[in-house]
Amino acid sequence: MQRPSNTCLFFLLPGAIASLLLGGCATDLAPVRTFAEQTQKMSVHFEPMLAGGVHSCMDKAMRKRLILAERFDAQASEQAARADCATIAQASASVASLNDVLLRFAHTLAALAGDKLPVYKEELGELGDALSGLAQPDGGAPLLDAGRLDKVMKLSEHLSRLATQRLQKSALRELLDEQEAIDIVSNALKEYAQRSYRAGLQDELRDLDLLRGAVDKSAPREPLAANYIRTRLYLEGRQLKEREKIVAAYVAAVDALQASVAALRSNLEHLQAPELERQLAQFSRHVDTLQKQAVFYGAARW
Repeated sequence: MQRPSNTCLFFLLPGAIASLLLGGCATDLAPVRTFAEQTQKMSVHFEPMLAGGVHSCMDKAMRKRLILAERFDAQASEQAARADCATIAQASASVASLNDVLLRFAHTLAALAGDKLPVYKEELGELGDALSGLAQPDGGAPLLDAGRLDKVMKLSEHLSRLATQRLQKSALRELLDEQEAIDIVSNALKEYAQRSYRAGLQDELRDLDLLRGAVDKSAPREPLAANYIRTRLYLEGRQLKEREKIVAAYVAAVDALQASVAALRSNLEHLQAPELERQLAQFSRHVDTLQKQAVFYGAARW
């Protein structure tokens, strides 16, 4: 097989190395991936609040009619409750778009800090084949023996990794520089959790107290029905109190998220810094608490 000419190979080398500089994957971005994963989890566990806020409004409207109406029509009351809560449903859709912004932020960070296998192995192989066929000017022995060729290949791989790492960190820094916007989005979500979702839960708890009083009055006439309703009210009340804890867990997670963005931004060139590690560990703990508490989004069970 005809060996490529030395002149041709020397002209090809800069281009080959340049192409290597465009490939590869940084290996020290695990803290960024950890932050992105926890942010995604936090966003996912916010989503049920949106539907929950609408359901809470409808339950409140239904209970109000149940308490006040002489003749209660469940179907008509549900339709009326849906109409009463249409504004809240519309607002929830808008808040969902804010949560999507935070989720896209996390997905983009995860993509930038991806830990996939390097993409430059094929190009390194082609460069190695080209260099191994390079002869000395007199056409005799190879220009690079096995030991020297190995060192050149390691240098090329190192250059590729460093160049890619610089590109990744430049993009990450640009994204983390949006810290103020991330704070605005996450504060808006936190405010919704506290002022809308939790407020609805507290209204429901007050309604349950009114219903208990009405049940107590009817208990002598219908003891079995009264006991059944008391049990249901107890279970619903317990579930509502647990849902209030979801809000507290979410607020703590948001505060930790904001502190983590600031810590990442300050330590992007020192991602193994102990203070960053501690902050991300705290964020992970708060998200874990939120994840465990999120089981109470579901309906109360016997």
